[in-house]
Amino acid sequence: MKKIVLIIIGALVGAAAMLVLGTAIFFLKSGNSPSSGEANKSKLEQQIADLRKQLNEAKAQAGRVEIVETEKEKIVERLKEVSPEELIAELKLIQPSEENRDKSMLEVNYYMTSLTKIGERSVPAIDAFLETSEDVEYSKDALNFRREGEEAKEAEARGDEVKSGARDFLRSGFGSYFLSNAFKDMKRELIPQSMRIGLFFVLHDIEGAKAEAVLVKVLDSTGRGLEVAFLDMILSEMAPDLYTDKVLEVTHDLLTNAPTATSSLFDEASRMVLFAILMKYKDATFVDTAKTMIVTPEGKVDGAVVNYLTTVLGEKAVPLLYAKLKDDSLTDDGDRMALGDAVLKHVGTNPDSNAFFKEIMLNKELGPLRYLALGHLVGGDRSEATLRNRQNLIESIKEDSEDEGLNRMLDGTNNRIEVMIDPSKAEELGGAGGGGGLEGLLNGLFNRGNEKKDN
Repeated sequence: MKKIVLIIIGALVGAAAMLVLGTAIFFLKSGNSPSSGEANKSKLEQQIADLRKQLNEAKAQAGRVEIVETEKEKIVERLKEVSPEELIAELKLIQPSEENRDKSMLEVNYYMTSLTKIGERSVPAIDAFLETSEDVEYSKDALNFRREGEEAKEAEARGDEVKSGARDFLRSGFGSYFLSNAFKDMKRELIPQSMRIGLFFVLHDIEGAKAEAVLVKVLDSTGRGLEVAFLDMILSEMAPDLYTDKVLEVTHDLLTNAPTATSSLFDEASRMVLFAILMKYKDATFVDTAKTMIVTPEGKVDGAVVNYLTTVLGEKAVPLLYAKLKDDSLTDDGDRMALGDAVLKHVGTNPDSNAFFKEIMLNKELGPLRYLALGHLVGGDRSEATLRNRQNLIESIKEDSEDEGLNRMLDGTNNRIEVMIDPSKAEELGGAGGGGGLEGLLNGLFNRGNEKKDN
């Protein structure tokens, strides 16, 4: 049982000091000192000075702690309670830069943890902040993206050439195609992507109906794909399958009614994240709309759309994407690579994919890009039937090719396929199944997480 007692030690010390001090002064003034003479008088004055010092120290000590709690012989100092509103206000003041980010994030985690420990009483303050459009971005990528944007504006104002960077890559067909894979599986990180996302996880850890209701309200109002992805992950943990339809509804709406672009990386990547959500749930209800979005109003290929269609439709997407490849208005190499990679995923099983592969191999103007496509022959579907079809395709290309360098590469790829079918031939064919060098690298690039086990 807790016992709360007043600390009176300081007061007692002070009272004792005053008593001695008063007595000493009385003797001095009355001349009735216990010992006569100047020496004794000087000694008594020194004692008085020492007592004054002790008195001041006692007063200082007495003011430090007012109340202590005793429980099982432990003494705990009472701490001043900080309100959730104050913690939110402190978080808003922390503006990380590339230089101070690590230090700033220690503060961020402290305040986030404090909000979590306060518990349900934090929910109203968090709700009030999330209702605003305010946010503070924490991720290194977001900070670099912002800096790059500022540098580009400054260069443009000076009349200098604006260097291409992350922004251009994100907007390219090739960049958005490959990067959209990275958002399929969102995971909690030690450092949150932003203040808002960090507060999502605070609500997740607080738990309860009130915290859940705030998260659902944000899902209805947010315009950011990244926030939808994290809310989907969090709500799936708090209430499995309950909000999946709501997440897909919000995703469809944001893809058809895109918010105004900003200088934020999170906004720039929204479409990629939203299509990644559709890929996660293998949602085919958006396919017809997505088909109209392959080429943007600016005449660029949207790689995220391409990735979504080939993921959800599989081989059925090949004729549509192959037709887009034949569109002469598409001249950007990155756009064509995004479409081409999606088509080539089905080489060995689809006639359009086989035709496109052969076109690439026999076009000397494509140079090294021809060899990039070879990675598709050793990845993806590795059933024996598909692998044999790929070997037949190699032979048909060699019949029409006079490029000795290409033919040697085709022979090497053919040997590797043979070892994949029959591993016992590895020594005979010089270890062709090792997967090293350029082909191994390309296989990893083109067929990440898309390999099937050999039959």
